[in-house]
Amino acid sequence: MVTDTALEAELRGLAGSVPDPELPVLTLAELGVLRDVRVDGPGRVTVRLTPTYTGCPAIEAMSADIERVLHEHGVPEVSVVTVLAP
Repeated sequence: MVTDTALEAELRGLAGSVPDPELPVLTLAELGVLRDVRVDGPGRVTVRLTPTYTGCPAIEAMSADIERVLHEHGVPEVSVVTVLAP
């Protein structure tokens, strides 16, 4: 079992709080599309998303919003990848 570090938990909370671009009353965490947030090294984070359906047009907006939020909180290098299986 892999557990989050305190920083990863904080960053997961930030990324998860991003509103869905199509249903802004829901966050990405509430939608269940945020799969993982990992610190890969100093200033480097990888976020994994699973879209609600293959080819979801909102995935690019979700990725950009996550990158913006994490950059605003001091993470210089953010990589958002799409995964189609948990």
